[in-house]
Amino acid sequence: MGALILWVLRALIILLVLRFVLQLVFGSRTPAGRRKRRSTKAPERLGGELVRDPQCGTFVPKTRAIAVGSGPETKYFCSTTCRDEYAVQSTR
Repeated sequence: MGALILWVLRALIILLVLRFVLQLVFGSRTPAGRRKRRSTKAPERLGGELVRDPQCGTFVPKTRAIAVGSGPETKYFCSTTCRDEYAVQSTR
């Protein structure tokens, strides 16, 4: 009886070592049915589109920027201070 238990323990140790080696060689792969598909397009930025403040050069999310003007002439600012300084400089 003792020989049988010893044989089973050796078999389990060999199987565990074999599994460990296979995971090192092939990596941890999931079965084909459960594989996650990777998107081919780039993920969208969390903050949305970034715009650059023409006064200080800071990049700000477009949704949080202070917009002045309309259409392609729109300027986006990070703060009212930058907006006001830009307005003063552009009138000189």
